[in-house]
Parts: sequence; C-alpha cells; structure tokens
Amino acid sequence: MPNLYKNPWFHIKKPAPNATMRLFCFPYAGGSAQVFQNWHQSLPQEIEVIGVQYPGRNSRFADPLIGCCNEMVKAIMPNILPALDKPFVFFGHSNGGLVSFELARALQQRGVTTQQHHFMSAKRAIHLPEMKAPVHALPHDEFIAELETLGGTPPEVLNNRELMELFLPVLRNDFSISETFTYQGSHKLNCSATMLYGEQDKEVPEADVLKWQEIVAKPTDSRKFSGGHFFIHQQTDEVLSFLNDKLSGILNQLAIKAMA
Repeated sequence: MPNLYKNPWFHIKKPAPNATMRLFCFPYAGGSAQVFQNWHQSLPQEIEVIGVQYPGRNSRFADPLIGCCNEMVKAIMPNILPALDKPFVFFGHSNGGLVSFELARALQQRGVTTQQHHFMSAKRAIHLPEMKAPVHALPHDEFIAELETLGGTPPEVLNNRELMELFLPVLRNDFSISETFTYQGSHKLNCSATMLYGEQDKEVPEADVLKWQEIVAKPTDSRKFSGGHFFIHQQTDEVLSFLNDKLSGILNQLAIKAMA
C-alpha cells in the first residue's frame, strides 16, 4: 500500500499505523487539515485522526485549487482508497460536509463497505435547493462583508490587505465548490450519521440540518452546540467530548463483531 504518511493529501499529527479505525476530517471553506491536528489528544487512542489537505493551502500552497465538488471527489478518490483497508469514519464541517458526503457516496458506488459513521457538521442537507445567492464571485468589499457575517475569519485578517490577497482566492474557490454543486443521483448514504450544528448559526438553521436524514439510509441522530457557524472552535472541548463518546461506542461495536 502507498505510504499514507507521505501523501500530501493527508495531514497526520500523530501517526497510528496500528489503530483500529481511521477518522478522516474535511475542513470548512478556507480551512486546512491543520484545523484538526490536535484532535487526537481528546479521542480514543485506537483512532488515527487524519486531516484531508486540499490543494492550495499550507504545505500544498503551490498546488492548483479545485473549485468543483465533483472534481475534488475525483482527485481525493485514488489517494484515499488505499487507506480504507480498515474501518473508517468521516467528519466534515460546513463545506467539508458536502465534500465528505459526496466522497462517501462515490466510495459506496465503488463497493467500499468499511465506513462506520458520518458526521455532518454545520452544513445544510445538500439535496435542499439553495436559498442564498452565490457569493464566490462578488466584488471584493461585498465578499468581505459576507465573510464578516459568517464570523470565521479574524478581523485582523480581514483588515490586512496583504494577507487577504493570499487568502481570498482560496476562499472564493471553496465557496465555489458549494455554490456550483447540484445534488444528483438517488442512492442514499448507507451508514449511520450524526448532524452537528450551532444554536446561533444564522447560515444553517436546525430544520435544514435535520433534513440530512432524508438522504441517509441508516439511523441518524443530531446534536446542538452553543455557538455560531464555527462552534467547533467556540466549543472545542464539548465537541470533542461528544465525538469521543460516539467514537468509543463505534469501537465497542467493532470489538463485539470481532468476537462474534
């Protein structure tokens, strides 16, 4: 198998080749795999935490951006397939919820059956019609105003023109991934799933989050957290405690199956 730890598509702060299960984490628009690099400290040691590193950021800054969800899935596919030789779970926040879900469906179509669970975080169900006008092509000032509304970009970054000249192309690209996407196909996700959302998230209302259950074939549940769209930063300890409990339960189920 190709060396997972040398693949630029993955960032692994603590390699765990003997782990029972892998957790792949997909970042939000403008984010990178480094968002998740310390999560292993709060999760079961039997789980290897892997951040998915999109091109155009951090160590992949020079790589061409990919602004289409289907193309992103196609690019990730050959890289992730060799790493699915053991049970795995997907976690996707916001834009990462879209990419991870479409990748999971594509993997199912290829006959991959080792996915144990899927966490969709701060993302409207992707089969719902888009209610908001696209923002990825807005003029500079209007686009900045949209970023301020979301609240994920620090004011000191928004007000720094040099930083924003580097950062804006990535953000516009990532918004394009979501805003140019059209849900197609009738096959549902064939594993259990959890929807996470922020109580004060003005972009992603609870009702739209819960609609994920319409395109998931297995049991779903949901968890509300205090905070806005980026509650995974505002309530990191609480989020990781919740994930720890859920993932521990999945590990227990795997252990029971192994003994049967």
